[in-house]
Amino acid sequence: MKKVTLFINSLTLGGAERVLSILATELVKQNIEVNLLCIEKDHAYVLPKEVKITYLSNLTKHDSSLKKLLYLPYLALKLKKYTKEHQITRIQSHIYRANFTNILAKIFGSKHEVQVVEVTSINNLKDGSFSKKINFMLIQLLYTKADLIVFKAERMKEEFLKSIPLIKNYTVINNPYDIEKIQLASNQIVEDFNFKEEKQYIVTVGRFTFEKRHITLIKALESLDSNIELILIGEGSEEANLKEYTYANKLGERVHFLGRKENPFKYMKHSDLFVLTSKGEGFPNVIVEAMICSTPVISTDCISGPREILAPNTDINFQLKSDIELAENGLLYPVDNQESLIKAITTLLDDKERQTLYKNNGLEKSNEYTLEKIINKYKKILCVES
Repeated sequence: MKKVTLFINSLTLGGAERVLSILATELVKQNIEVNLLCIEKDHAYVLPKEVKITYLSNLTKHDSSLKKLLYLPYLALKLKKYTKEHQITRIQSHIYRANFTNILAKIFGSKHEVQVVEVTSINNLKDGSFSKKINFMLIQLLYTKADLIVFKAERMKEEFLKSIPLIKNYTVINNPYDIEKIQLASNQIVEDFNFKEEKQYIVTVGRFTFEKRHITLIKALESLDSNIELILIGEGSEEANLKEYTYANKLGERVHFLGRKENPFKYMKHSDLFVLTSKGEGFPNVIVEAMICSTPVISTDCISGPREILAPNTDINFQLKSDIELAENGLLYPVDNQESLIKAITTLLDDKERQTLYKNNGLEKSNEYTLEKIINKYKKILCVES
């Protein structure tokens, strides 16, 4: 039986974790043995029982960033020992700490091939928090030692190569989507929220963090017609601040915090628009998921994925600084530009013909990211092709 070894921080809720869980599940279905290494125990995603999970530490999500940073050499030595004991020849890691550990193990003498999957834009790290700057420094120091780097989007690749031109071996593989499964889930009945016919609904899905800029969308709602309401699905560190602003500005009846949902797709399907307000993304799953649900999309023109998905025939290095762009598969507006977001929402809600166009084009575009197409690309680099 063919074997692969995958490595990630944990299986907590997130885009990279979702992609890895899909990858592991599909490989098992194709009779490939999957060994999964995790740094921490945190399971938001359920994997097939055939996936063999090994934990390299007793760390938890509650441990400090400093502690996790200091653990990297220990984890690398433990990974080196694991590869020798189990005769592992190749490890594909996802997310920074797993990536750093994977590369460090090789630096410490492990003989395995190192593949790292990069999930975000390097520009998000340069001017970010202290911990992000540490990640940027470690990327500069370590990524040139990897045997292969997998980028999620073309623009992400371009930005990395500008910052670290010594990276030589790389490829681009977008995220996979089970279109039939998402569409089936989107058609389920919504029982815990009342969609009123006389209202128009904007939905957004994702972690409540500062980088996601949900506050821009809530503030924009103040300038929109009172029959337009907002649904926020997710949870995170900014939730209290978002709720405080909402209630302080008497928007409580128009802004609905629904929490984390196992099936966000049925809420997408019933909404008039999906809006992504992020400052930066890797390859934003939620945009493609919204398109699969036939929900018209508005997104920031942030680095790196939105333009590649919504405006595929344009220059991926161009970035909007003002106004809005009526792109082929959705509508783009500049990062942190509240007035442009208001214009984008108003423009699209008032244009039923364009809504229909985006529903059709979006669904057609999503077919580029089917499970079969993307999993085959991963099988090729993992050397487990049929």
